[in-house]
Amino acid sequence: MATFIPARVGATSARGIHIKSALKALDDDHVVRTPIQPSGWLPDFFVQHPKNGWLAIVVTNTPFSALTGDQLFEDAERAAFDELLADFQVWPSFPDAPNTDRAAPGKLILMWKCHPDEVRAIAGPYLARFGIRLLSRSQFLELAAKLVPRLLEPIGRKMEEAILSQYFPETKIPPACTTRRHFVRDNSAKLQHFFLDCQQEWAAKLDLEPPQEQVEAAKDSSVRLINGVAGSGKTLIALSRARLLAGLYPDQRVLMLIHNAPIVADIKAKQKRTKSTLPGNLEIDTFFAWARRQWQNLHQRRPCMRSKYSVEDSITHYRAQWPELVLPKAFLREEFDFINESLIADAEQYFSANRAGRGFALRTKERATVWALFQAVTSALDRCGQRLWSAIPRDICLAANHAALEKFDHILIDEAQFFAPSWFQAVRLAMREPGSLFLCADPNQGFMKSRLSWKSVGIDVTGRTKKLRRSYRTTQAILTAASRILAQCAPGDPDDFLTPDLSGMEPGVKPALIHTGSPQDSVDRLVNELSASLQAQTLTLGDLLIICGERVRKDLLYKRLCKRFGADSVWWLNKQEQRKAPPKGYGRDYLRLANLESATGLEAGMVFLIGMEHLFSDDRIPGLDETARGVMVEEKARKLYMAMTRAGQRLVLLSSQPVPAFIGENFTVCP
Repeated sequence: MATFIPARVGATSARGIHIKSALKALDDDHVVRTPIQPSGWLPDFFVQHPKNGWLAIVVTNTPFSALTGDQLFEDAERAAFDELLADFQVWPSFPDAPNTDRAAPGKLILMWKCHPDEVRAIAGPYLARFGIRLLSRSQFLELAAKLVPRLLEPIGRKMEEAILSQYFPETKIPPACTTRRHFVRDNSAKLQHFFLDCQQEWAAKLDLEPPQEQVEAAKDSSVRLINGVAGSGKTLIALSRARLLAGLYPDQRVLMLIHNAPIVADIKAKQKRTKSTLPGNLEIDTFFAWARRQWQNLHQRRPCMRSKYSVEDSITHYRAQWPELVLPKAFLREEFDFINESLIADAEQYFSANRAGRGFALRTKERATVWALFQAVTSALDRCGQRLWSAIPRDICLAANHAALEKFDHILIDEAQFFAPSWFQAVRLAMREPGSLFLCADPNQGFMKSRLSWKSVGIDVTGRTKKLRRSYRTTQAILTAASRILAQCAPGDPDDFLTPDLSGMEPGVKPALIHTGSPQDSVDRLVNELSASLQAQTLTLGDLLIICGERVRKDLLYKRLCKRFGADSVWWLNKQEQRKAPPKGYGRDYLRLANLESATGLEAGMVFLIGMEHLFSDDRIPGLDETARGVMVEEKARKLYMAMTRAGQRLVLLSSQPVPAFIGENFTVCP
């Protein structure tokens, strides 16, 4: 069946329903487009085929009686019809693109209120005069599947790009916002145009108008979930959809929430580089920055937050009361987050909570001890007016009055697989009714927190899910390597693993593995490799991204990079004063540095991974059984998969320790 973009194109009228029904018979390669924000005169819809070309279709209600020519003077209706054909005859015209190919799409006038005999009577003269075919409604509805493919006309690449740029501008991707380019410095690179592919565009335009039954049943918000592999364009889809919603509904508020701060800063940097501005009614923020603002609205004061390290210090202090509790403090801190994120209100609820996927088991007696420690730590924080980060959305959800919350008409969530139940609940409390919720997720990076289901957090995506298996960011070699490593460690449940479609991808080269003698040697080698890449003049600073894990001194690495390349040229996305903007403002290239935990959503042409030894080392933690260790191994594999798939063309892993065979076989070992 043909793909319709938007999916509900024209379905708000009986005519649209009939047209869509007729075109459904076209095969899967056909795409039927409707401009959603027409500027000036445009055909009503377009049919596109990747090989056979385009067809533009205009639908008119002009009756046969206005065109018979037996009247003494041409009336206004006939004059309007002639003007319509004259406009259609010269369409498309691109004064700003004089080098556009001359070949134009096929053209068809659909005479909605004329019978076949009436159309046959007038078709010849109009075809001779304007070169445009006319077709009756009944002929179209009956024969569309046969006639439309014959009317398609092949057009050149420049003409197709001009049509998409002019009439479907929301599909265009600025080169600065994609890794879909080769590392070649020449003038033509600046002229490259990139567009959302049909599946990405289809996803971005899903249900821009809520179904009527959902408008009437206000509690049933319009929800959509896009599950996609790394590099399938989920962030582009969410951003494109957010812009469309903001433009279509200027009086409504649109909010796009993202899991981590670096990707928000990166998006805004790309907006500045491409000289594009966000609509005034669209906000893009991290979840916790937004939640902190909502908390402040409820309590009329700013929350005082504790870092994970100071929280672990408090755990160390209070756990002395329960010496039998042997779990590491980092595990206990994460268990406190689990309690807050699951909106667990008391000990009894905690004793019966489903902890599947937590990585370690707790019997009832142990849960009682953990709960007592949780109460002790959080009470101490309360006395100082301080909060755990995970307590912010919990406080929002459990507040007695939500009237002070900011409300939004449309909320879009990127990297939704990292959102917790309390986060989703806080989001739903901020939605006006009827509102629309749009989710983008990559289950390969970790499906929800604690392996929850969408249904368990109150979100019904049954029949409202689209899977995107094609990656446009990276190469076949890199995605294959990352997927093989993940498949070795992750279960085969399709909810936890999305098999990528590798067909048609750029082959690329195998990821490179560089063994070094120590973490310091890894830093030295990294700096030298970066210098060599830049000196070869095939890369710019903006093409490079460094992702660093736990086994590297990040502050020392940053100082080395600044010393070699200049402090004004290195953007450490996690450095406090650089979290929201680069060191010297927007509009220039930076060598980007990001911590592993916050790298999701980032991308670059060439990516270096350093300090990742903890992801494949066999650390034995006391108190963990084999099942818990298996969960940890899976979590580490998902993090490595995420880091590897940030790369567009080249990937380099530096390690001061041997890597397991199942990982090493996916890399080319460098001297």
